[in-house]
Amino acid sequence: MTSIFSKVKQFLDSNDIAGARDELAQTSLSLEKIDVTVLNFASLLGMGSQKTLEIALGVLGRKLLNHDTEIKADVVWLFLAAILSRTDITSDSPVRISIIGLIVCVKNWESPIFALLVPALDTFFKVSISEGNTLIAEQTIDFLATWGESYAKAPHSRIQLRAIKFCVQSVLDNVDDLELKQEWAEGVDTFFEKADALKYFDENIWSAGSNLLKEIYSPQVLTHNTQENFYGLIKANIFRLITSSLASVRAIFEGTGLSIAVRMDNFGSKDIWSVGASVVDKLERLFQEIADATNGMNRLPAFTSPNSIPGSWTIILQMNLNSNQSSLLANAITSLSSMENDRDLSIVDSWRYCVAKFREEDLLVNFAVAANTPEFNFVQAFSTDDIPYMEDLLQPNIRVFSNDVPQASNLDLVIEFASLLVRYSSSYPTVRKKFLEINGITKRHFSYYRRAAQILGLADEREQPTTVCYMLNRLSQLEAKVRFLAYQFISSNVGSAWINWQNVNDLSEIEVETSAEFLKSVCPSLSQITIERRAGTLKAWVNKFKEHYK
Repeated sequence: MTSIFSKVKQFLDSNDIAGARDELAQTSLSLEKIDVTVLNFASLLGMGSQKTLEIALGVLGRKLLNHDTEIKADVVWLFLAAILSRTDITSDSPVRISIIGLIVCVKNWESPIFALLVPALDTFFKVSISEGNTLIAEQTIDFLATWGESYAKAPHSRIQLRAIKFCVQSVLDNVDDLELKQEWAEGVDTFFEKADALKYFDENIWSAGSNLLKEIYSPQVLTHNTQENFYGLIKANIFRLITSSLASVRAIFEGTGLSIAVRMDNFGSKDIWSVGASVVDKLERLFQEIADATNGMNRLPAFTSPNSIPGSWTIILQMNLNSNQSSLLANAITSLSSMENDRDLSIVDSWRYCVAKFREEDLLVNFAVAANTPEFNFVQAFSTDDIPYMEDLLQPNIRVFSNDVPQASNLDLVIEFASLLVRYSSSYPTVRKKFLEINGITKRHFSYYRRAAQILGLADEREQPTTVCYMLNRLSQLEAKVRFLAYQFISSNVGSAWINWQNVNDLSEIEVETSAEFLKSVCPSLSQITIERRAGTLKAWVNKFKEHYK
């Protein structure tokens, strides 16, 4: 990565901890400006191993104690942001105490760049107090008692504060030194009182971190020393931290609902507004599919009008849900990295499908959600980079996503759905209401027909009728409509994949009895039970098509 990083890694690889510590101690680290040495040290803090982080923080702590002049705020911010961007600091790690030594260097928590980090820090503190060892917990409480009056001036979630306060009290109950116990209790009470009462007003918090990070990692810096340069990686990690923090801050400000922060990259010469609208549409669809797979979730409301953050391609969205709905959806979204059950497999596959659509437009997208609850106040951002590029999606290995495979077996109802889309094109809620009333189906099954219309190209991502839908609706006879849909099926992802998989030339040659074997081969994310259900739908469709196909 850097000369410092490489040398330290060599010492640690040979189990020479003292050599690694000496190497860092001899480094000429200026804390008064951001230079190459500071950037390299930030890379150590953000991307080094746990042992590297421990040694680096020990060396940094001694430099902080011996530093005569004021430490530049940007340097402290960069170091702190690099550390908080990590996801591997265990609850009992001794580095948690060393990190507090760096946090103490922050003089102004009202500053937008530091206020931006508070949601992550509150979560960090909660873990240190509730899950760490006694020494870590007490040192964290000592920080809140000693420096809490300044820290209270930043934006805090009141619900999160109550959860932290409960954890603090549990630790204080076991402190034997009565004088110290009283001192800490008075200090933390002051912190909680002020933090609960104060309201943060500086709206520059939305752009401060993004602007600072662009200054720190300018194009010139990113192209420096390309042979060992990992600056782009640490920048990406910190940007993900910022995305999570922005969602959290919006949740704190709003108080209710689900907050979403989205960052987009790789636009080139594209129209940012049209691309942004496309990204929002795809995420709305992703969230609805996640809700469809979640018990207790119905039709989601649309995102509120997005707020764009000046100086970056980042937007902040809000979904007006009650507290229970926000928690349900946030919990389901956090299962994107889980493969524990069939519901999670469906959700993960929806995310993969969404990623594939973003990549078709050459977009890198990060998003984070937050709800005003202790569990979901701060959630690690998701990125399209989390999903490996799947070369096996291309021929000769054929792959389809679960979203490509229909679940609505009655094609007559699909045609009826298309007719309602055309008739009530300006009011999708009316389409939904009429379809449910006429057919007496559940809301969950309604989503199956909505998706079937999208698979056959009858509805777009905004659930508006397409040109194809209008053409279908102009046909008067059912036979002609079914024949029309047969050709749509051939051009769909699942239809064309089935033809290629079976190596035939026409829909009439597809053997419907191979449907389950086909899905097992091309859509491995589906469970056996789901394959059987979806295979039945494919059979019903193709059998219906063959009756009218010419």
